[in-house]
Amino acid sequence: MPRRRSSLLALPLSLAACTGQPTPGPAPDAGSAAAAPAAGAGASERLGALLAAEQRRAALEVSPADQQSRDVDVRRAAARALARIGGDAARPGLMRALADEDDEVIAWAAYGLGFSCKEHESDTVSALVARALARDAAPGLSSAPSGAAPAAAAASGSATAASGGATAVSGGAAAASGGATAASGGATAVSGGAAAAGASPLDVGGALARAIGRCGAEASEPTLVAWLDGPRERAIHAAYALGDLAALKLKLREETLVALLNLASGSAASPPVPEALYPIGRLEHVPLTVIPRIRDVAAARLAEAGGARLFAVRALGRAGEAAVGELARVLTSRGVFAASERAEAARALKRLGAPGQRALADALASLVPSADPIALTGLVGEDFGALLTALDALASAGVARKPLRDLAALPPPPSAPAAILRRVTWLRCGAARLLAGENYRDPLLLGCDATAPDDPGSKPDAGAPVRGAIGARAVVEVIGRGAITGARLAAFRAYAEAGDLRAREAAIELIASHEEIAGAPDLLAKALAAEEPGLVAAAAEVIARQPQRASEAPGQGKRKRKRKRDDRDAPADVVTSPAVEGALLSLLDRPGARDDPELIGSVIDAAGALALKPAEPRLEELCRSSYPTTRAHAGTALGVLRGRKVACDAGLPGDAGAAGRPVVAPPAGELPAEASALVRELAVLTFDTDAGELTMTLDPALAPIAVTRFVELARSGYYDGKIVHRVVPGFVTQFGAPFGDGAGGPPGRPALRCETSPVPFEPLRVGVALAGRDTGSSQLFVMHARAPHLDGQYAAVGVAAGPWAALVDGDVIRSVKVRN
Repeated sequence: MPRRRSSLLALPLSLAACTGQPTPGPAPDAGSAAAAPAAGAGASERLGALLAAEQRRAALEVSPADQQSRDVDVRRAAARALARIGGDAARPGLMRALADEDDEVIAWAAYGLGFSCKEHESDTVSALVARALARDAAPGLSSAPSGAAPAAAAASGSATAASGGATAVSGGAAAASGGATAASGGATAVSGGAAAAGASPLDVGGALARAIGRCGAEASEPTLVAWLDGPRERAIHAAYALGDLAALKLKLREETLVALLNLASGSAASPPVPEALYPIGRLEHVPLTVIPRIRDVAAARLAEAGGARLFAVRALGRAGEAAVGELARVLTSRGVFAASERAEAARALKRLGAPGQRALADALASLVPSADPIALTGLVGEDFGALLTALDALASAGVARKPLRDLAALPPPPSAPAAILRRVTWLRCGAARLLAGENYRDPLLLGCDATAPDDPGSKPDAGAPVRGAIGARAVVEVIGRGAITGARLAAFRAYAEAGDLRAREAAIELIASHEEIAGAPDLLAKALAAEEPGLVAAAAEVIARQPQRASEAPGQGKRKRKRKRDDRDAPADVVTSPAVEGALLSLLDRPGARDDPELIGSVIDAAGALALKPAEPRLEELCRSSYPTTRAHAGTALGVLRGRKVACDAGLPGDAGAAGRPVVAPPAGELPAEASALVRELAVLTFDTDAGELTMTLDPALAPIAVTRFVELARSGYYDGKIVHRVVPGFVTQFGAPFGDGAGGPPGRPALRCETSPVPFEPLRVGVALAGRDTGSSQLFVMHARAPHLDGQYAAVGVAAGPWAALVDGDVIRSVKVRN
């Protein structure tokens, strides 16, 4: 999934206090006037205040009066803010919004409840189902006029909200697709709603279904299976929701799978619905009894082109050895199947063990390009991703040795542009690392990088880092295949201490899986002291997973850490390296690090794993952070130090799960600087890249604060010269990291609050890359294909145009121009 460095965290949502101070306060009930707007307050003023509350995560500043307003834009903005804030303090308001008469309000309420139903799963799903049935019974009431107050919402007691529990929005809160918004404090309003700004209206049916799936209550599965028999649109929503449920529960009932396959196969009375295969592709294992049917139905859907055909390819990866032939056909049928489908077929073959590996080896011979210089110019295109994915899917050289040797020795065309050399290098190094086995001195491997500057007076040297970024990473991978001692250790240290940043990060990561590496504490301490946040995070994550790797030989350190019960592989007494301890304590005090929740979270985890007692005061400060991921990490680390579960959800450390603990709101954050000068119009960004001219249109109605930041960064020249650091063929293209490694953001720019929404991630949708809730900054991704599992998890900020899938890791964005 799109991310910065690490996968999305499942952490509790933040609940913001209305004063911005750490002192907790109770959530208001439906009759409270604590947060009601002043008498005579205009709609524009309330819209600005609601956007400010949303950004500060101040749930208590969204009042019942806002939800009863006669102005539909105010009610929409209130529902959107509560959905983005989430958690216990927002639940009562979300339940009230669910009873509204306006579809957009209902959609935001359902979306927010889907991520705020932990410990309330049954009640929430019951309310969602009841609302869906009520809409079916009275479709004429689905959209309230802007001048009418909603009767259902005005009856504040009509929807009850169970207290207790918080949930996770993996990747953030929600993005506005409609309603006028304005930042408080002198900000200019973003007016006109979804239609004026070009955003798509929210799909209330989809929001209700997906929330039912994400809550994972006992009634979720049978309800969604029943909806499969409804109208086509509802059936598709139910199928996507069952995919959410499959990811949550890791299984679906056999009768559910049969119902999905029946829907996907169609009948004489109704055409096939290929989207019904999506949940099957979300499962790691399926019952043996349905595998033959999966193969037959998915294979039949391959004959029908369309965006959902990708789900059939993915389902074939769960259909066993008999599906290998169909997947091989997809992979090798250029022009018949889309590049995204062919790349997915290669990944599916990788899942199928030895038969899949043989098919990949056979397919490679037909995919290898001609060495003709003119033919190699065709590497700059979307089909290159399918070849690269097939190469990456091979586990070893095996029977593919001949085509791999041809690839490893592929001559770069004379005077080839950088884009061609980069693609030739990816093929050469990908083949060479397979052929090398454990031999990190292999000449083909050491000389595979055609992008490295020519130096006629030198030859590739196993004892020094190769100069090309792609080749350096390939060598590090091969070094990790053997015991890192002796000469291999010397080569490893050369990459861990200097050279290409991403190769250095990969070398540091090897410390966690190679306990034989000598001098690990020194290497980790140096990495922790680095300027680049990705390198710091890599070292901290090693320590968090394997704290004993930060230890010195007994007797050399100043302090000892008792072995934790779950440290089965650690020695009885671990002596923490003073250099590592000092580096971690320094990082906990670094102001810039605290503005980067991804970085500070990894540092907190490392301090907790080492049980650093001197870190306790710093962790208590971080417990008061307005970033929910930071508070969650701090609570876990404090729990290790204190020997009991600690929660920081109130902005102060307290016993987790205490009986009768009141619902409280943690500290509110600052209003972001972007709120003072919001972008009000669609902004078109034109990128001059190594793969040609590409564009994207950013829509402030989707995410006003994020779009404002990206437009400001583009106008300032921030993206000029940046590399595309992540391309997953058939999935995403990602860029915008300051050091080109997927970590961090621009200096002095605190992490963005998530502005996610129930907007579908379709091909060419532009989203904000994350490594957990409220961790976005400057990185964007562009979709290659439909990805329902991203829906609602990331902030959608616009749409792109052009062959974004033709880019590869390392391509350069030369310049960006902005026009409104």
